[in-house]
Amino acid sequence: MTMKRASVSMGTFTVVGMLILLPIGAFAQQAPAESAARPSEGIVHTVVAGDTLWDLSSKYLGSPWKWTEIWERNRFLTNPHYIYPGIQVVIVPPGAREFALEQEPAAAAGPAETPAAAAPSVEAVQPPVPRVTPPRVPYLDIKPEEFVRAGEFLKDAPTGIGAIMGGKEPKVGFVEGDTVYLSLRKEIPAGQLLGVYRVRGPIDSPGKRPVSGYVKYLIGVIQAVPNVDGQAAANVRHSFEDLTRADLISEEIPAYAPVRIDPGADGIPCSVITGRLWNEELAQGDFIYLDQGASAGVAVGNVFRVFVPTGVESGSEAHSAPGKVLFEAARAVVVRVSPDFSTVYVASSSESFAAGVSARRGIPSK
Repeated sequence: MTMKRASVSMGTFTVVGMLILLPIGAFAQQAPAESAARPSEGIVHTVVAGDTLWDLSSKYLGSPWKWTEIWERNRFLTNPHYIYPGIQVVIVPPGAREFALEQEPAAAAGPAETPAAAAPSVEAVQPPVPRVTPPRVPYLDIKPEEFVRAGEFLKDAPTGIGAIMGGKEPKVGFVEGDTVYLSLRKEIPAGQLLGVYRVRGPIDSPGKRPVSGYVKYLIGVIQAVPNVDGQAAANVRHSFEDLTRADLISEEIPAYAPVRIDPGADGIPCSVITGRLWNEELAQGDFIYLDQGASAGVAVGNVFRVFVPTGVESGSEAHSAPGKVLFEAARAVVVRVSPDFSTVYVASSSESFAAGVSARRGIPSK
């Protein structure tokens, strides 16, 4: 297969003394800034009908996919996707306050003493304090709306709580603003948010290990509304792709979490099972799934090098394998891990690659 050449080449950045050959602009950023201003009095929101943490996150934190930041401050909420009108939700906690303690005057005891004459003050010359620049903390540079669509690879076919039966309009695919009718296996209160997922599979890995399973990833968010003629219904709040009758409805909605880059020790050879989509060729910006996970020592933030047996880019690194020489085509960062599999974001690539190629954790020292 002829490999495409990606337009983005590899650059460099430093991680605590390590040299990592990846473009700074496309791969890493500084530690994430606070999502919202932190006024001294804090921000408390009184919930009204129709509010969700997803909406409040969009309003106050700039992205609906940061809703877990609010939930962490309000863990009395048992269902983060359904909140009641009238309750108060802490968006930003109040800042620290300083209190001045009054000192009681000392009790008089005996005649007052005559204070000694003060010695002439000699102002000490203080040397200037050098400004210390905090060390750079690398985080994966990825938008929240991309991060939440990373998906996962599962051994067994995923199940949800139902599916879309149709819509108010006679359409095949549904998008933001549409009203859809649902077939649900449990009762959902009006106002609750639900995730809509696309599932494809079974998929057999073309790699060395015999792996078979399913890909599941988010394609939209819907919000339940009162039943229409006795039929469960919902409004489509957000759609990345057209929602169809074949898609799965779940109470799970993913959230964004900053990924701190930690390359990990060299090792853990594995194979690319597949990409999130049906792409024959994978490259920078794609999500891929590896056939090794937490049980093998993989952790979020680890960097994997992806190798191809043909095609050499200028400056690419060779890796020996029995009977052939492999060349580095891409570098990717783990964003999600399960015991058996890893979801990895391709942060940079010098050429495209196909499912089944090998990968290895770690960045060799120069």
